[in-house]
Amino acid sequence: MSLRTTPIKGLDDVRAFFDRLAPVYRDCHGKAEKLLRYRLGIIDRLLERAGHGSLVEIGCGTGMHLFPLAARFERVHGTDLSPSMIEQAEHLRLGHPHGERIRLSVAPAESLSSVGDAEADVVLCVGALEHMLDQRQALRETCRVLKPGGVFVCLTPNADYVWYTRIAPRLGLSTKHLSTDRFLGKKKLTDLLETAGFEVERIGSWAFIPRGDMPPYLARILTALDGVGRLLRIPSFRGGLYCRAARRS
Repeated sequence: MSLRTTPIKGLDDVRAFFDRLAPVYRDCHGKAEKLLRYRLGIIDRLLERAGHGSLVEIGCGTGMHLFPLAARFERVHGTDLSPSMIEQAEHLRLGHPHGERIRLSVAPAESLSSVGDAEADVVLCVGALEHMLDQRQALRETCRVLKPGGVFVCLTPNADYVWYTRIAPRLGLSTKHLSTDRFLGKKKLTDLLETAGFEVERIGSWAFIPRGDMPPYLARILTALDGVGRLLRIPSFRGGLYCRAARRS
């Protein structure tokens, strides 16, 4: 299996792509429940000592990360540019035990019109920043909606990953779902956050192997490399990048 990149001309094309995906959206990179527990564990550690009042997730999709975190916060607000993704999330919200504290709205991360200034204690972004057309503006908006000292937590692919920099290019394989996708390395992500008004508190690697985007034999090779990278602390062998950053007062 290999990935085919969808050409994108603007925001409407991105919206249409995720609208089409929404009814069948799932984690295609391994056992979905196991991977979700793993990511939630990382998020839980990154949320240490963060406020528990209000959580906003940008690019929330169908709410796979938002809903499990609802018990932790007084209010949670999921935003996504795709109306179909929000429709799917709303259907799930109706049956959620904490559904009354969950709000959902259609809004691109670059223009969070449904979220007020300094409203959130935490903003979360998982697997979405790489798809945003204007990452700089999305992070400015993130900073705007956070309270001073509020926390931004992000999980995204690592642009310095050997799969993206060496293996896939040499094999002529695509690594982007959208032609406009932009993966970030540690330095670029740090620079964008600091320019947007954040102080980076933690940044590091996590195990992300895009198994659904490649032949199985390559997935096995990258799984082995991830183990080596984790043991020897080689960031280029790790496919994911996480960060925790606080809004400067």
